[in-house]
Amino acid sequence: MSTTISTLASLTVAEKRAALKELNAMIKADIANAKVARAEAKEARLKKAFERRENSIAKAKARLEKLLDKKNPVGAKALKANRKPGPVTVSTKKV
Repeated sequence: MSTTISTLASLTVAEKRAALKELNAMIKADIANAKVARAEAKEARLKKAFERRENSIAKAKARLEKLLDKKNPVGAKALKANRKPGPVTVSTKKV
């Protein structure tokens, strides 16, 4: 740090101004690069979230199609079990 200050002290005013302009340009470039990197990271996060959402929707649709399949109705046993019982029959046979 002290060597940088001693180097700057030995420069002329015009050289100091030129060095300051160069430093400001480097800072602006670094800020712009960081902004681009943040935007790219945000875009990647949004794309990943969109893909996850699409995958979950596709899985849900596949499950629904499987439930609504006419050849192998999953809910057939549940429908049969949920029916109201028929009338009670009494047998007159002695056991």
